[in-house]
Amino acid sequence: MIFITGDIHGDPDRFSVEEFPVQNEMTREDYVIICGDFGMLWSLKENKEENDLLDGLNDKNFTTLFIDGNHENFDRLNALPVRSWHGGNVHLVRDHVIHLMRGEIFDLNGTAVFAFGGARSHDIAGLASEEELEKDYTAGILQKDDPHLYGKLKMVRN
Repeated sequence: MIFITGDIHGDPDRFSVEEFPVQNEMTREDYVIICGDFGMLWSLKENKEENDLLDGLNDKNFTTLFIDGNHENFDRLNALPVRSWHGGNVHLVRDHVIHLMRGEIFDLNGTAVFAFGGARSHDIAGLASEEELEKDYTAGILQKDDPHLYGKLKMVRN
């Protein structure tokens, strides 16, 4: 089985047994795909809270796959080693928590899945030049460690 959701923003509560009871019948060959804004590699560096959440997700009966959205810590994500998995390239966060890299096609139980990734965002509009965005598609995305974060937030909200 393949289940699709999106935008968990670092909060895996929707995968509790109460919210997602079918998981008791799932196996590692069943996939939950998060379409953008996974957000569980958000901190500047690895920490205990993040590890606990990722380990908890890794311990589920199913395999969690995610495609990056516009709210990710791309420095951390892109620093992970690249592996080949089910026909495409991935970043292995945990054995059963896997980032499907953009532009890759995967074979999931006979179903072809294309990882498109990204999105237009109010976070980017006006916060990076076209030239900056051509060099780095994540330029201008609001990052919580950005010293200009509050100024950018003010600009976005106006």
